[in-house]
Amino acid sequence: MFQDFEDPKDSKNTGQHVKLLRRAMAEGGIDAFIVPREDEFQGEYVPAANERLKWLTGFGGSAGVAVVMARQAAIFVDGRYILQAPDQVDTGIFEVVPIAETGPLAWLEQKLRKNQRIGIDPKLHTLAFAGAVEKLARRMSLDIDYVSDNPVDRVWADRPAMPETQIIAHPNRLAGRTSLDKRYALGRRLADANQAAMLVTQPENIAWLLNIRADDVPHTPFALSFGILKASGRFDWFIDPKRVDAKTRQHVGDKLHIHASDKLTASLGKLKIKIRLDPSTTPIWFAAQLGGAEIVHGEDLCTLAKACKTKAEIKGTKAAHLRDGAALCRFLCWLDARGRTGKISEIDAARQAEAFRAETGKLRDLSFDTISGSGPNGAIVHYRVTHATNRHLRPGDIYLIDSGGQYADGTTDVTRTVLIEGRPPPIGAVDAFTRVLRGHIALAAARFPIGTNGMQLDTLARAPLWAAGQDFDHGTGHGVGSYLSVHEGPQRISKGGMVPMAPGMIVSNEPGYYAAGRFGIRIENLQYVRPAKNTGDRHRDMLEFGALTLAPIDRRLIDQSALTGDEKTWLNTYHAEVLAKVKPLVDSGTAKWLERACRPMR
Repeated sequence: MFQDFEDPKDSKNTGQHVKLLRRAMAEGGIDAFIVPREDEFQGEYVPAANERLKWLTGFGGSAGVAVVMARQAAIFVDGRYILQAPDQVDTGIFEVVPIAETGPLAWLEQKLRKNQRIGIDPKLHTLAFAGAVEKLARRMSLDIDYVSDNPVDRVWADRPAMPETQIIAHPNRLAGRTSLDKRYALGRRLADANQAAMLVTQPENIAWLLNIRADDVPHTPFALSFGILKASGRFDWFIDPKRVDAKTRQHVGDKLHIHASDKLTASLGKLKIKIRLDPSTTPIWFAAQLGGAEIVHGEDLCTLAKACKTKAEIKGTKAAHLRDGAALCRFLCWLDARGRTGKISEIDAARQAEAFRAETGKLRDLSFDTISGSGPNGAIVHYRVTHATNRHLRPGDIYLIDSGGQYADGTTDVTRTVLIEGRPPPIGAVDAFTRVLRGHIALAAARFPIGTNGMQLDTLARAPLWAAGQDFDHGTGHGVGSYLSVHEGPQRISKGGMVPMAPGMIVSNEPGYYAAGRFGIRIENLQYVRPAKNTGDRHRDMLEFGALTLAPIDRRLIDQSALTGDEKTWLNTYHAEVLAKVKPLVDSGTAKWLERACRPMR
């Protein structure tokens, strides 16, 4: 299996680890040290060797940052982890702070005094964040120590080695463009901007640019590496040459130059050119090494190009979602038959969902650890079931499963919330589910003008919940890659989503509602942006979403009287599509279940 269910909580050693760090801080004259979840590659997933935040605090979430002082410490998490963090960290050592209310720098402003010293590792913090630290330092007359030897690494005695998995070619037929074509196209954009080169620091962008994949981190198939794209289309790739065989080099094509990773510092120091780098994703360390170059701040050109999928990538992701949908329908049928027995646990369900995906013969990995939560566990937004938290499903439970797969032709991510039959659902669950569904439909059915961003669309999904005084503390939608990251930018549908939607972008649609200690609800489909058919007033070109995910939505939790005629029509049309496409791919038992689950509403 790709997923284990071991308890990620490791706070038993927190006291000793914090003690070691504080001793190293004192030796270096550091009064406050910032420990982010991110490593030098600034990705969501990090290898075990770079799990500094988890080693220090015990916190196993995918986003967070800690600040340690001589007598105080805090960990800052977003709304997804407000319930999880206090369970995983030693709250006698670390104050758990909602980052939306107080960020780490605002917290430090309350705690530090004039002439005290903040320590940060320049390889782990972006130029944008370092700039904010420098503003704080000037305002409070503080010193900043850009450490060359991270004190966490210095005291982490059993730190694992970095991974070095084999690089594999990602077929051009699935990518829709060759690497050389991509490099020439972006190179022309650099030349047009009078820029000689661009620093590429995000491994997923390198994977996209070179049409390669690897397994250096869980769930996202890329190689941890850095590179420099020249305006000529040349790409200097800093990675162990032994990891790239002759066949893969030939696949990437001309103008590829591979250098050992330890040559990066010297290579950066020799550059005397105008070079582009992204301040939001590039660690400040790189700017320090580029002392002889003229630095231009701008978004990595790979990011938006990668987000707008080719026709081949859309075709591939449709095939992946059809395959994945059949596996998920088999799972939902299995769950419906067995969930009420009381013998099925959250782990059993997660294992079975993975098994059905594996039986396709095409599964490369999960796209993330499956969220399998029943009853109160479903209210923990990013709940990760372990042997310690494992709960058996019971009649009347609301069960939430958020899962996905990595296939060579696409990445999937789907959430379904279902009733475990045998008893009525909890009070308020049907009303909340219906409001979440109405928000989901409003976003899925939206037609919007070119230039509309994710922040504007976000309100559509929240409006039915807002009307009842409800909301959810996560984004409505995130971008998704093509056999790459399940959480991909720059597009997102959220209260802060400023990037306009563009044809070919894949985004999730996942409004939710979470009743702490009782149940959680989320309905998630992936959808892609496409030109809308011209209807009505034709003076403006419009966009719309096309559905990718194919799995029924639980009708038992819907208050049909609360749906409008248009909402019923959308749901009936969606279910008809699910039935028509998935039924031929499943066994007779699942087909009969699917017919019942997809029957139209009147």
